Amino acid sequence: MKASLTVSGMTCANCAKAIELSLKRLHGVLDVKVSFELGRVWVEFDEDILSLESIKETIESLGYQVEKEKIKDYSLIILAFCWTASAVVMFLMFFQTEFNYPLQALLSTLVQIVGGYGLYRSAYHSLKAKIGNMDLLISLGSTAALFYSYLALLNIIPEEPLFETSMLLITFVRTGKFLEGRAKKKATESLRKLFGLQTLKVRVLKEKEEEKSVYEVFVGDRIVLRSGDMIPLDSRLVEGKLSVDESMITGESMPVVKEVGDELISGSLVINGYCIARVEKTFSRSYASLLIKLLEKALLEKPRIHRIADKVSHYFVQFVIGLSFLVFLFWFLKTGDFQKAITFSLAVLVISCPCAFGIAVPLAITVGLNRAYRKGVLIKKPEAFEKRIDILLMDKTGTITEGKPKVSKTNISQEHLDIAYSLSLKSNHPYSVAIREYCKSLGAKEVPLQNCKEEVGVGVLCDGYMLGRGEGGKTVLAKDGKTLAEFHFEENIREGVREVLEFLKKRKIEVILVSGDEEERVKKVSELLGIEKWYAKMKPEQKLSILSELQSKGYKVGMVGDGINDAPVLAKADLSFAIGSGTDVAKFSTDIVLNSGFVGLKEFFALSEVVRKRIKENLLWAFGYNILAIPIASGVFYPHFFIKPEFAGLLMALSSLSVVINSLRK
Repeated sequence: MKASLTVSGMTCANCAKAIELSLKRLHGVLDVKVSFELGRVWVEFDEDILSLESIKETIESLGYQVEKEKIKDYSLIILAFCWTASAVVMFLMFFQTEFNYPLQALLSTLVQIVGGYGLYRSAYHSLKAKIGNMDLLISLGSTAALFYSYLALLNIIPEEPLFETSMLLITFVRTGKFLEGRAKKKATESLRKLFGLQTLKVRVLKEKEEEKSVYEVFVGDRIVLRSGDMIPLDSRLVEGKLSVDESMITGESMPVVKEVGDELISGSLVINGYCIARVEKTFSRSYASLLIKLLEKALLEKPRIHRIADKVSHYFVQFVIGLSFLVFLFWFLKTGDFQKAITFSLAVLVISCPCAFGIAVPLAITVGLNRAYRKGVLIKKPEAFEKRIDILLMDKTGTITEGKPKVSKTNISQEHLDIAYSLSLKSNHPYSVAIREYCKSLGAKEVPLQNCKEEVGVGVLCDGYMLGRGEGGKTVLAKDGKTLAEFHFEENIREGVREVLEFLKKRKIEVILVSGDEEERVKKVSELLGIEKWYAKMKPEQKLSILSELQSKGYKVGMVGDGINDAPVLAKADLSFAIGSGTDVAKFSTDIVLNSGFVGLKEFFALSEVVRKRIKENLLWAFGYNILAIPIASGVFYPHFFIKPEFAGLLMALSSLSVVINSLRK
């Protein structure tokens, strides 16, 4: 059994790692994947051994919350309290009275309890799971500063209290987390909305409106939609009129007007209007459900660079704790100054930022997936962002042409019209559809045929008749090998194809046209588009052979297709694309589905360049920040330059925030 859970309380990649490792230790768990960016846990388990409730209990025992309903967020109130208390303490530092330190102690302790509770809880559960996280470093640092201040206040050690250090440390960190959380939420808003469909309530019209979950609505039920609603299920409008935003599904930014009889796609947003719609597919079969499944699969995949960053983040906490202890020993043994030793030690503890490593790659990829999805490009495997290609093979019919050819000329007789029409009914190939429409317009009727089959790359065969490829690659109707009629077609090139080809050319990606169509048509299209290299009359195995030959020469080869005969090539290509209007088999075999059509190619390649750049920048910043900040915090440049622990905490918070902001940049 597989389950998808919404979990709150995860603050960094190590939190996700703690949940993942804890669940994997349970007997009966087969696989676990966690996305802290979206706050989701996907788990596969044997329900005969383990229950879903046990899995939820394990997650909650780590200090996280499996959401059943929306949880009230008090983070802004807590943050306001921390800043107010900190402002009072800073004010008191300028007016020395006998009550200064006791009041500072009280306020600092309250901030530690109220503001630091979430950090302590996270740190405790990370230790319990044997995974250190950023909150562990902050908890150790702020607690040590508070404990040190009490020792000084009680004259146990002859030093000055540092209550402002522990207080500002908590305040600065919570501020950074708050801003980071808001930014991440904005970055993944569209994905969260889509996943939110699973818990959406639907207004079903019976004798009166009744609220039901999407899983309780069936085909034929009538649902009510109003302005601001997300369309939960694939349905058809039966009463009223709507203006609908389909950008989350198709990438089309302009609103679409829907009237009676029009299809409503699940995942679309009602901008304004009111309607009653009849459900045509249950949620599990709706388009939005398919998108959710594909996106879940994409979010579970971890590119190689993501796995490396996770390892660094995992071991970095242990390294920092050990280094902090060594810094304390060094300064204490060198100077005998306890306050100086503790100050440098705390600064090292809190300035280090494992969180920056943890979010550098996954957040950039999640933002990339979100932006691609909003542009009508559905990326099934995030590792696609890492891939570069030298050559892009393209199918013609339905890929660079509209896939809706029309019969322009034929010599078919009235005698054979019904036969051609009946054979065309056995296939959904674009040319079969064109022949079907042509024959039907001339009044053709279906006649009974036996022993029918469709042979890929050949055509439809029934009772000795064949409608498909004849000699010279022409489309013919034949009987026992004898041609009875020839069909000639015309087709339009898709909008934006020339622009996309020019874009690819600038990036030195060679385009090769590989088509099963006859030579004359393939040559004509190639010349129109300026494609220098092309192949015609290609069967699926021949297309596969071309791909394999290019790969054997060391080229990285991509493939764009839309038909069932493209599936083998799409599956073997280094990077594969299926046109959104193509067959389900083609979509299943690919890395990327272009719901926005051929122009989605340009969107993907442009976006993948941005994502790769953001990942490099994030990792460079994460490494560079820690390499530079840790020596400064440890006192290498003292007395010329050093950092107080509270400001080290601020820098740590700003470090992870900078990674979030950089990932959001366009």
